Amino acid sequence: MRAAPSQVPSPVPTESPVFAVASSSEASPSRPLARGLLWLVAGFVVLDVYLNVPNFVRLPPVAWLVLYAGFFPLAHGVGRLSGAGGLGELGLAWHRGWGRNLLLGFAFCAAFWALKYGLLWALGAFRVEGVRPAGDAAVLLAQALLAMFLSSATDDVLVRGYVFRHLSGHLSAGALVALTTCFYVVNHAWYVRLTLEDTVFLGLIGLMFALALVRTGSLWLGIGLHWGGNVVYRLHAGFDAQGGVLRRVELANTPWHESVGLGVTALALAALFLLFRFTVRSEREGPLFARG
Repeated sequence: MRAAPSQVPSPVPTESPVFAVASSSEASPSRPLARGLLWLVAGFVVLDVYLNVPNFVRLPPVAWLVLYAGFFPLAHGVGRLSGAGGLGELGLAWHRGWGRNLLLGFAFCAAFWALKYGLLWALGAFRVEGVRPAGDAAVLLAQALLAMFLSSATDDVLVRGYVFRHLSGHLSAGALVALTTCFYVVNHAWYVRLTLEDTVFLGLIGLMFALALVRTGSLWLGIGLHWGGNVVYRLHAGFDAQGGVLRRVELANTPWHESVGLGVTALALAALFLLFRFTVRSEREGPLFARG
């Protein structure tokens, strides 16, 4: 079935009402940019520290969910205070086709992550010895769907929506993709000791999420991609020592295990451009659409 073509957005305003670049007859253009960078850094630090409270304070699952849910009103307020706008302007507007983009992204990355774990099993990375009881598996699935949606959406609002909104009037789309991809990798240093393989993997998926934003003009496709991969990861690894849906025994780790994961991720990045044919572009105008 042939997909409907993506909607072409209206022309992008040449200036942001908040971070407009002054003409030669007005104040120096460096002033709005400097002010924008100050707000960007201050707001980013506040939101990032808030999201990483669980890394310093042990929280029960319910408190963790409440904290992550509380990020959205906080981001809305910080965005309004900084002049960037609320959650809609940060990429969460309910535009035509937002749900389609979310579900397409979820199915896409869920399929590729399932392929990755299937290949690792087939190649002897682990052995399956059983399956969790149906009731336990259902609870794990529910936890994964809710927790990973909150985790994915908050990260996308902070690392991509917030940064794009503040800087898209000053940087090209390519520069913003590179910048937010670097932010995404470095921001994982809060809770992961980055190896070379981790850095490459995070760089690939950070690039996927940023390209999804540039393509669609909103965060929904990127959130779906992020969400789908995270859910399958949790179904595979679980949240605690009890593990995931399958009772697994890990076999001797070898360097090619990482290569399989990186190879599947690179394949997903290449296939993303085919997925774009079926996505819907936001009709909203504004600084979230990067120039370039």
